[in-house]
Amino acid sequence: MDSNIDYLEKRIADLEKKLESLQNDIPQSGIMSDSFIKRAFTIFGHNLTAGLMIMIPFYLLFFIFGMLFFKSALMY
Repeated sequence: MDSNIDYLEKRIADLEKKLESLQNDIPQSGIMSDSFIKRAFTIFGHNLTAGLMIMIPFYLLFFIFGMLFFKSALMY
């Protein structure tokens, strides 16, 4: 009986250490905030950043093709 209690106490201590290390690994960002406004602006910022990262290459391609088309249109 005592060996079972010792085993369980050791197991609880190990689980508490793992839980503490997992809690330290979670990034502290606005997404985890209790404030709705802070979470909303954090998500909006992430969405805006991702949108820019996706669209900037397309904007550059459109700009290059637009300049080529404009340059060729002025030559005629």
